[in-house]
Amino acid sequence: MTDSVRSENRQEERSGLSTRRLLQATAQLIAEVGYDRTTLAEIGKRAGYSHGLVSRRFGSKSALVETLIQKLSERFGHERLPETLAHTTGIDALLAVLDEIRKDSANSPESLRGFYALLFEGLKPIPELHTFVADLHAGYLDSLTRQVAAGRRTGRLRKGVVPAEITELTVNALRGLAYRWLLDEDRVDFDRGLDSLARQLAQLAAPPEDRHDDR
Repeated sequence: MTDSVRSENRQEERSGLSTRRLLQATAQLIAEVGYDRTTLAEIGKRAGYSHGLVSRRFGSKSALVETLIQKLSERFGHERLPETLAHTTGIDALLAVLDEIRKDSANSPESLRGFYALLFEGLKPIPELHTFVADLHAGYLDSLTRQVAAGRRTGRLRKGVVPAEITELTVNALRGLAYRWLLDEDRVDFDRGLDSLARQLAQLAAPPEDRHDDR
C-alpha cells in the first residue's frame, strides 16, 4: 500500500467519523431542544467541530436532518423491509415488523426514540423536511402493503381483510404508540403496546384449515 493510498484511507476514516459525530449531535440536540432551536453552530460545537465543517458537509440544517432520518430509517425498518420480511407475507409480515421494532426498543431505546422524534419533526412547517418525511411514510406503506397482499396467495391472510387497510391501521397504531411513548415514557409501556397490537393482528391470519400455498 502506497503512502498516498494510506493517506486517502485515513482521510476517509476521519470523514466518516466526523459525519457520525455530527449526526449523533444533531439527534441529541433535536431531542433536547427541538428542531427550531437546534443550530448548525450548536451541532458543530456538540460534535467537537467547527460551524464551517457542518455547513460544508451538509449545506443546510434541513439537509443534515434528512440525512440523519435516512440513516436511522435504514437502521429502524423503512429501508430494511426487504431484508426483514424476505418471503414473509400476509399478517406474518406485519408481525415480523413488530418483532424487529421490539428488538430495537430493547437494544437501542434511545436511538429508536430519537428516530420517532425526528419523524414527528416533519409536522413542522419546513417544506423540504415535511415532504421528505411524508414521502418516507408513503414509500414504507406501499412496500409493506405489497408484502401483506402477497398473503392472499399463500393463505396467510384471513378472507375479507383488505391489505391496504390493515397495513395503514397497523402503521397508524405504531405511530400513535410511539407518540404516547415519547410523551409519557413513565406511564406508557412501549413493549406492552407492541404485544397488544401483535395479538390483535394474529387473529387476522387465516386459520390453519384455510391455508394453502400457491407459490
